Amino acid sequence: MKINFLLPHIRLSGGVKALLEYANRLKRRDHEVRVFVPCKVPKWYQMRDKWKMRKYGLQSLRPGVVEWMDNTLAIEMFPEPGERYLPSADILVASAWQNAEFAAQLPLEKGVFFYFVLHYESLWTRHKNRAVKTYDLSCEMITCSTWLKKTLIEKHGKKADVLVIPVDREVFFCEQKKWNLIPRVAMLHHDYDWKGYVEGIEVVKKILEQGKKIELVVFGEKLEDPRSLFDKAGFKFKYHYRPTRERLRKIYESCDIFLCPSWHEGLGLPSMEAMACRCALVTSDTGGCLDYAINGKTALVSPSRDIEGLSENIIRLLDDKKLLESISQNGHEKISEFNWHESCGQLVSFFEKSLNINQ
Repeated sequence: MKINFLLPHIRLSGGVKALLEYANRLKRRDHEVRVFVPCKVPKWYQMRDKWKMRKYGLQSLRPGVVEWMDNTLAIEMFPEPGERYLPSADILVASAWQNAEFAAQLPLEKGVFFYFVLHYESLWTRHKNRAVKTYDLSCEMITCSTWLKKTLIEKHGKKADVLVIPVDREVFFCEQKKWNLIPRVAMLHHDYDWKGYVEGIEVVKKILEQGKKIELVVFGEKLEDPRSLFDKAGFKFKYHYRPTRERLRKIYESCDIFLCPSWHEGLGLPSMEAMACRCALVTSDTGGCLDYAINGKTALVSPSRDIEGLSENIIRLLDDKKLLESISQNGHEKISEFNWHESCGQLVSFFEKSLNINQ
């Protein structure tokens, strides 16, 4: 099949990483795959830049421009929404509400439109009304979690297939877990409020105030200099800026607990990566996490934005080594249920069904 992927950008994010992984793996299955990304829209005072972009048209960037994964596909940048920039295909996969708006206007010759819904974006985007309308579009829909599928049914009456994005077990693994005398808690830093970083710091403060000894380990790609984070937290902690995949694996592997304080997540790949590396997961009920976070078995789950609940659950693991090890082991086994070979096979079957292939 000829399959075109329409991505919102090529910065490191869970959704972009997942779709590029699908694109690369489908290419290895001998499908004709191309990846398209819109250029950043020039400001009104940059009209000369806009004309220049139009003049050059579609620009192809080498695969290595995506430095944070093993990508073998050229990234094709188009200057503005317009059907002339996209070739005909059998399938067009788009994520992000802006791309869904564009894809929905394209003729069928550009491919059967699959909207891969990776989050309910109207919860957090500035353009809530435009975003929410995309969930009413007439197209094929795939979600990355059962929570998103239920949300589309309840709010929009739309049916969708669920495809839980797997963790790359060749990248994220832990052959033998070593527990720390002073437990280490890992957490993601992000500048989106709904990622819950501020709440996560409050959780750690509550634990320290109760005399518990823990070491916080934070990683992120938004802030190179962590001194402002230290100042706001009132204490220092380990901080890793844009760790490589190998470095990130070692961070997970070196920690006992992974804390996810997000208010909501379409799925939550960092939590899954940490579980693959045998971290015990303590998480808010983010919605998307419930495909892998089974409270009391594979994770300890508390209500969204419940600082007290998150801190109590971490303390439960600090005080109960058997529970810590059980959550770690069960979580590791749960994540192994999702694998890329089967996931890609499911995705191809969705495509073939839409094209009436092998029906």
